[in-house]
Amino acid sequence: MSAFAPIMGFSACFGGPMLNILLGIGMSGSYIIHKTGTPFLVPFSTTLLVSVIGLLGLLVITLVYVPLNKYVLTRRWGIMLVSFYTILMTVNVIVELRIEHEH
Repeated sequence: MSAFAPIMGFSACFGGPMLNILLGIGMSGSYIIHKTGTPFLVPFSTTLLVSVIGLLGLLVITLVYVPLNKYVLTRRWGIMLVSFYTILMTVNVIVELRIEHEH
C-alpha cells in the first residue's frame, strides 16, 4: 500500500485543483446558464492572468520534475515551490495596487 503513496499524492496535487475548478465554475456556471439562458462570462482581470500563468507553469514544471526525480520530493524542491508561490503572490499584490492606484 505504501509503495503507491507518492503516486497518489502526486496525482492529488493535480486532480484536486482541477476538480475544484470544474465544480466551482462548472456547476455554478451551468446553473446560471440554465436559469438565465445567457452565457456565463468569467471576468478576466490582470491578476487572474498572472495567477493562471504562474500556477499552471508551476504545475507543468512539477509534472516534469517529480517523475524525473523518481518521485522523491526534496527539501530544496519544497523551498523552491514556496519561493515561487511567494513571488507569484507578491506580483499579484503589486498588480492589484497599481490597478487601484490608477482608478
